[in-house]
Amino acid sequence: MATTDRQLVEQWRSIQDAYFRTSCALDRALEAKFDIGLNEFEILDLVAEDSENNACRMKALGERTPMTQSAVSKVVDRLEKAGLLARHSCADDRRSLFLELTDAGRALHAKASVEHRTLLKENLS
Repeated sequence: MATTDRQLVEQWRSIQDAYFRTSCALDRALEAKFDIGLNEFEILDLVAEDSENNACRMKALGERTPMTQSAVSKVVDRLEKAGLLARHSCADDRRSLFLELTDAGRALHAKASVEHRTLLKENLS
């Protein structure tokens, strides 16, 4: 049976509804409990994932998020100013920047990620 246009629209609206409900719940909780928004948390989370292997390259970070490169740069600036993230130049390529969580960033991420995962389970399961 072929999917009709109406079914596609309903499927899209269902995806959109789940996204907006979940992202709003995440943003409110992260802001209230940790004083960071969802975008800031997502950058911390991506850097934390990459930091398990090595430091995160700024360019790779931009490829892993739907945010524009400009938006990523602004979020990274805010996180660096807040002392949660540090930037380092690459010794091999001075044009490249590496990002890593500071001790404060790791501590905040550890606490905020528990809340984040709990809300994902509540909203998406």
